[in-house]
Amino acid sequence: MFRRTRAGEIVIPALNVAVDVGEGPVVVLLHGIASSSASWRTLVPLLSPLYRVIAIDVLGFGGSRAGEGVGFTLDEHVEALHKTIRGLRIRGRFTLIGHSLGALISSRYAAVYRREVSHLLLVAPPIYPNLRYIHELGHRMRVGGYLWFYRFVRGNRLTIINNAGRFSKWMPNGSMKIDDDSWAAFSKSMENCIESQTTTTDIAQVSVPIDIVYGSRDQVIVPASIERLGVMHHVQLHEVPHTDHLIRLPLAREIARLVR
Repeated sequence: MFRRTRAGEIVIPALNVAVDVGEGPVVVLLHGIASSSASWRTLVPLLSPLYRVIAIDVLGFGGSRAGEGVGFTLDEHVEALHKTIRGLRIRGRFTLIGHSLGALISSRYAAVYRREVSHLLLVAPPIYPNLRYIHELGHRMRVGGYLWFYRFVRGNRLTIINNAGRFSKWMPNGSMKIDDDSWAAFSKSMENCIESQTTTTDIAQVSVPIDIVYGSRDQVIVPASIERLGVMHHVQLHEVPHTDHLIRLPLAREIARLVR
């Protein structure tokens, strides 16, 4: 948990390392919002024969708890991740893979700690640029619609928690969890990392190769936002047919193919 110094400064804790298996080049996995490292269960067996695979629970989710006063800002997520990775004493650079919210955190991490990451792989990143910078009407309306929906979700806590509990029964194990314990992390991460983001700028500042993987039926991405990232010289886009936002086997296979 977070603790405060006598001066009132919040001290960032190390996160829970849920998986650390295999030997070889290091691959670090960071899951999405309202989830845990269990969401990587289809990918880990594909990578572990050749790589050391480390799956970390994002601050406030899975086994990574946080105390009162945490804002779940992007900088806090990145600082917690950095402290955890330092504690693992990884030698040399590593591949960083982030899914959904984890992709936004990973982008900022790779932009800030440029000497640590050799390859950035973003899975289904929810890229929502500031509306003032979007001039095409259809793109603007779609991004605005998602942002409105996220604000609605944050404003209806009990309804969302009750429905998430029922809906999660039909989801793959570990794909989604929204309850009283995780609500602060869920709602504040949504507000401070997804609704208010600088991911396009972060990606532009990353110097290593970036692969962006997403399903053709993804429910939360905006294709026009992803396509704009594809014009950057160091970014490659990979669309997986007939796949949604979750890391099912077809998406996991494409991710494993791209790891290098």
